[in-house]
Amino acid sequence: MSEKFEEKSFPEEPEKFYPTQHLKVYQTSDAGQLLICECRNCLTALSIDVVFLTPQNSKPKPKNKPDTQQDDVMKCPNCGRIPIFLEGCVVQSINQLPSSPWK
Repeated sequence: MSEKFEEKSFPEEPEKFYPTQHLKVYQTSDAGQLLICECRNCLTALSIDVVFLTPQNSKPKPKNKPDTQQDDVMKCPNCGRIPIFLEGCVVQSINQLPSSPWK
């Protein structure tokens, strides 16, 4: 008995969409940047001062030592949650803007 393999047409999985987040980057100094963005949770307009880490301004992290990033600095002043995920930088301050430049 030979069974004929019939290829069933399965519906394609829907494409996964991730929400977009508005972001503008401004140069404020050689090391500092100003990010204007909306909180990914509550869409509040924010101004975030950051310093991007480079080999010249960062120290190597000791092994087996957890990050000591201050979580209080990286919270949205409106909703209290993390407004944007950033890597390779140190957040200096986060301020709420009176209105969003994207509305």
